[in-house]
Amino acid sequence: MKKNRNFFDPKWTKGNELKYVKQVLENKSSVRKNSFTDRLEKAFKKKYKVKYAIAMNSGASCLHAAMHAVGVKPGDEVITSPYSVLWDAGIALIMGAKIKFADVKYETHNIDPKKIEKLITKKTRAIIPVSYHGLPCDLDEIIKIGKKYKIPIIEDNAQTMLGRYKGRYVGVRTEMSMFSLERTKHISSHEGGLLLSNSKTLTEKARKFGGGGFKNLSADKSKMAAVIPLEFQSPDFKRHDALGLNYRISEFCAAIALGQFEKVDQKVKLRRDVANLYSKVFKKFPQFQPQYVPKFYHHSYFTYSVKSPFSKLKDWKKFYNFHIKNKGDDFYAMMSPVYSEKIMKKMGYEKKYKKLCPVTEEIQPRSMLFKTNYRSLKEARKFTSILEINLKKFFNDNITLRLK
Repeated sequence: MKKNRNFFDPKWTKGNELKYVKQVLENKSSVRKNSFTDRLEKAFKKKYKVKYAIAMNSGASCLHAAMHAVGVKPGDEVITSPYSVLWDAGIALIMGAKIKFADVKYETHNIDPKKIEKLITKKTRAIIPVSYHGLPCDLDEIIKIGKKYKIPIIEDNAQTMLGRYKGRYVGVRTEMSMFSLERTKHISSHEGGLLLSNSKTLTEKARKFGGGGFKNLSADKSKMAAVIPLEFQSPDFKRHDALGLNYRISEFCAAIALGQFEKVDQKVKLRRDVANLYSKVFKKFPQFQPQYVPKFYHHSYFTYSVKSPFSKLKDWKKFYNFHIKNKGDDFYAMMSPVYSEKIMKKMGYEKKYKKLCPVTEEIQPRSMLFKTNYRSLKEARKFTSILEINLKKFFNDNITLRLK
């Protein structure tokens, strides 16, 4: 469907993105002395009021570095959510650890702290809660469990930029916290991620692991910049005191991300305003259940998630096709439970966890995830209005579904 772009704000160039990238291309002296990577890290530290931040080339890289920092090793166990992407479990499995899946809460779609505690053993090395769709998970309860059993918490906040929990931002009170800069996220440089922490020890381990193990890397930042100190050029200079991978973010991505982050409040507010439009629509259709937002939880709405009344796949697809045919914008299904993905089935996880996470298995096939990343409220109003019209017509035409 061809779309009118007249009322669309640009995604990449509304702020200083082009200006900053041009400075990188021109190899400006100001960039050599004060890299955009350093500036991006400082901006996150200031906004979130944490001591340390590491910019990396993806959120997944941040997760890998965080798991390395807290000491995940072969034979260890990592607890996470099955209602998520594969990364959280997959990275731990690549590291030789085993995964335990804690079911989610029906209302919020986020991991259930009570289910986490039941899975803890002496082998549990890390807990990775996922704040899904942009809604903070039950952080205080999870932090309490971590402290009780001396298990580090690594927050996956890929979708929860500026999400607030009980008056504070997510990602500021656990051992480590990851944010994503992937193409669809609130702040995007197409790929990238930030890892936050208040622990000097963990941050240094993570930075070295993601930066090739160079000995000059510290929790604060790299001493290596475009202007290389003379001592580094001595024939007897030893560069590495640890093993690591190359997860460094490029200066181009960092420049774009900084330009985007300078407008982060505006960008998140727009998503929240779009979510309000959806809320008004779905109040008229009680057969749909929007993701519940508890008191003192401030959603950042990466997507607007609802549990549809369609328990059968054919009905889900019937509405989807009807909506698209009638000029509606596309929306998304929730990914399959992590343990049911083909690779996880091959590794025996589906057989082990099938029916052990009943809430996940109930809400996943019914979920509909609606876009919030419109460029303007005008654009969003257009498509939410079409959605309302299509919902009315669909249920009027499908009496059986309407009566369910």
